[in-house]
Amino acid sequence: MITVLVVEDDNVKFGQIKQVLVSSGVSEERISHANNSVDAFEMCRRSRYDILLLDINLPKRYDGAAARGEGIALLRRIGRDPECLKPRYVVGITAYDDVVTEFGEEFADQLWSLVHYSEQSDRWKGQVRGKVEYVSALRRSDNFSDGTTYGVDVAVICALSDPEWAAVKSLPCDWQPLRVAHDHTRYIVGTIETSTRPISIISAAAPRMGMPASAVLASKMVSTFRPRILGMTGICAGRSSKTKLGDVVVANPAFDWGSGKIDSKDGRPRFRPSPHQLEMNTDLHGILAEVFSDPSLLARIRAECPPAPERGNLEVHFAPIASGAAVVANAGIFDELLDNNRDITGLEMEAYGIHVAAVGCAKPRPLPLVMKGVCDYADEDKSDDYQSFSAHVSARCFYEAVRALYTSNRIDEI
Repeated sequence: MITVLVVEDDNVKFGQIKQVLVSSGVSEERISHANNSVDAFEMCRRSRYDILLLDINLPKRYDGAAARGEGIALLRRIGRDPECLKPRYVVGITAYDDVVTEFGEEFADQLWSLVHYSEQSDRWKGQVRGKVEYVSALRRSDNFSDGTTYGVDVAVICALSDPEWAAVKSLPCDWQPLRVAHDHTRYIVGTIETSTRPISIISAAAPRMGMPASAVLASKMVSTFRPRILGMTGICAGRSSKTKLGDVVVANPAFDWGSGKIDSKDGRPRFRPSPHQLEMNTDLHGILAEVFSDPSLLARIRAECPPAPERGNLEVHFAPIASGAAVVANAGIFDELLDNNRDITGLEMEAYGIHVAAVGCAKPRPLPLVMKGVCDYADEDKSDDYQSFSAHVSARCFYEAVRALYTSNRIDEI
């Protein structure tokens, strides 16, 4: 359980912040309060808090008036004092736009967060909940070596910043940027609200397409954040006889179609494929197949995405996805791949790498879940017309899959 020190001189505002913290799972006895920077400094000398949540404009002493930037001055004093117990994470909170403008960059440079408080909006509450979920996950990381403790609930990776990651960032997760020390990857962290509890989610885009880049990013995120679910959304080519443009394919199994041996026959090089297939978890498949059998859910998902070039019903296919090292624009490739697996439905460049990262990491291992939207048929008529819609529909399907798993606590059945 995490500890929080709230430094706020407005008791009404402190009461609202405390209410948000309690609703996020922080017990009242682990929430401390100081209304001036001197008292807060002394409290940080006695205890190390997981979260220091402070107003930027504070009184220095109990009977003083609020001074502009006194919260920043407090943070600097804490940083300079070798005997002060540095908080694990700092969240600044202010109701003033000019304060955000003046001090926002300094917070970002220190890997902290600055939240804009407003009585007319609940957005700040979601931001605070997101920070609590993230820090709670970090706190659990103290036990990552026990082989059983997970951190964040969900990590989702994309191979392209646009349109794939842009689609993920459009999800209603109240995303906030997250910087990790000694790591140049740009992460975003957010929450998925459910009737049971907020679901913590973190996301990033690989620096380039392909299995190596996505597998490295996936492995790093698993090691750093220990997600329960390791997901990937984005776009793929579909098999024209099995899918429509805009459908979603869930990888089951995923395999590397370029794995095999090159020898010779009649003096000419010959490729002899030997693909290794990685299956989706059986229980996860069963639960999600039931979820996506609901026509009303599929209709709502489609309606929430940007308009598709053509109208049609959305279908979600649980089927083999073949991953390779190159973008394919040749219809004959599908025919050749069918010799290895006659049920191949999707063709792309990363799914197998995500599955390998999930099954090859240390325990506790995440559940891999790759969902790709069909944007073309890997033929000579390949175009970009469906890329945006397909990226968004895959992200929306992933979002609904996660909500269904956690709202009903069915994740615990897997």
